[in-house]
Amino acid sequence: MGRHCGLGLGIVVMLGVTGAGFGDGYHRSYFDEALPLGLDRERIAVQMPASGDATALDASLAPFGLSTAGAEPLALTGWTLIETTDGVRRSDASIESLVTALVASRSFAFVSPVFLDERMQPLIMTRDLLIGFESGVGPEMAGALLGALVPGAVLDRDFAGLPGVYRVRTTFADGFDVLALANDLASRADVRFAESDAIVRGRLTIIPNDPMFGQLWGLHQASDADMDAPEAWDVTIGDDAIRVVVMDMGIDQAHPDLHQAPGMDFTGNNTPGGGPFSSCDDHGTAVAGCVSATIDNGLGVVGVAPNCTVTSAKIGVATSFFGLCLGFFDSQPSMLMNALDWSASSGARVTNSSFSYTVSAGVTNAYANARANGVVHFAATGNSGEGTIAYPSSLASVNAIGAMAPTGVKASFSQYGTGIAFCAPGQGIASTDRVGSAGYESGDYVSGLDGTSFASPYAAGVAALVLSVDPSLTPAEVEDILDATCVDVGAAGYDLTYGHGFVNAFNAVTAASSTTPCPGDGDGDGTVGPADLAALLGAWGTADPTWDLNASGDVGPDDLAILLGAWG
Repeated sequence: MGRHCGLGLGIVVMLGVTGAGFGDGYHRSYFDEALPLGLDRERIAVQMPASGDATALDASLAPFGLSTAGAEPLALTGWTLIETTDGVRRSDASIESLVTALVASRSFAFVSPVFLDERMQPLIMTRDLLIGFESGVGPEMAGALLGALVPGAVLDRDFAGLPGVYRVRTTFADGFDVLALANDLASRADVRFAESDAIVRGRLTIIPNDPMFGQLWGLHQASDADMDAPEAWDVTIGDDAIRVVVMDMGIDQAHPDLHQAPGMDFTGNNTPGGGPFSSCDDHGTAVAGCVSATIDNGLGVVGVAPNCTVTSAKIGVATSFFGLCLGFFDSQPSMLMNALDWSASSGARVTNSSFSYTVSAGVTNAYANARANGVVHFAATGNSGEGTIAYPSSLASVNAIGAMAPTGVKASFSQYGTGIAFCAPGQGIASTDRVGSAGYESGDYVSGLDGTSFASPYAAGVAALVLSVDPSLTPAEVEDILDATCVDVGAAGYDLTYGHGFVNAFNAVTAASSTTPCPGDGDGDGTVGPADLAALLGAWGTADPTWDLNASGDVGPDDLAILLGAWG
């Protein structure tokens, strides 16, 4: 298959934001920070009532000189982007007037302007708010404040497992009103953050191009610019109990070459096991294969942690543009927050986020909360080649992973800069694909993939191997092992291009093994031998904790039996 070039700036024009502007009048709040918003003067977003259809939408738009010609249905059910006419699209004021008039017609459940976030991607208000109170605000006070300040009903308390965070459905039908209320709330001293549960457009960090173990250079190749996976597999191929959650567009639940368990769909489409929904939901299956495609089954490819379990958390729906899949998806912060909460509460140890996303206070809190509950996070730095890394990889609670080329240097497209943790294979990658005619290619596999989308799950898989060796490790301890065992590339030591270097699976699992010494290896040299036996006999009859291997209170025959059982 021929190489598909990077999307670049041309896609911004194709997606209809040529009439956009950043003025002084619009902003949204991210904790205490005001983030400027642009306004797309050529489109508005409408949500029809549940009973509405395309005919009803056209009839509702007609009195305002609008129609569904050129309309773009969003991947989230019920929402449509409508092109404004030449007469109303030239100024912010005319968009505000149009939204007000459409709301007044009572033909729509909700109408929002199409704002543009810091990535120049659409940000569409919904009627729902995510509100996080300061720690000193208890449930009773929070309820009183919400009752006084927010017209509507509380949908969830301690939303997504976050204490003091509420999801509230307002009575508003106008996106400008929701934005204004969110900003007013965010300015209060007793509110930590407030934001709309907006529809956002994420971007998948992939650039597709043209019995496959020989193609898996990132696992093993003659030059040794790889992760030393076969050497790591001599230590462990992974533990089935260590689960990696791929937060993405869904994983093909019928793929014969994935070591997976059914997951969850958080988009409201209820796809079984968190599988794909739209024809463009291809990305997650390829990401999952990097983690745990099955080993030694005579099929296709193998993941870096083949006996660990991968699970889908579907957090968006991939969009198409005139039938083309261009690497974008529609989502809401609440979907990602719920996926992170579910990951932690269901016992997952690792998550992977191979996408960029709009900045969200709720999402930031959710990543931090899941990490505090034992989950280690990995995310792609992005594919623009710029010297800054994308959100959410930029978060302190997330490990930002750049992409390596087969030549052992950073891939040219890989973003880098402050916050990068380390790098993993991300160019010329072969992996699992949606089965049959669905997916990137016909058949069950895809080759020639480029993107930090694949570097991140390779790193996540190495973390899963480390946890397979020692499940007691905390996220910080896993990260310390991965950082310390990277192969240094670029400038000596940590640098902003490669971070700590090229992740190495064998080095990592070896280091993890040394944190859990074999019983009887009292001198910590990695082997139980004559020196250990002599030391145990020298402590015979004492309570020396080094040699009281069964913790009985004294060194005796049972301890000797344990040592001899571990000999060598």
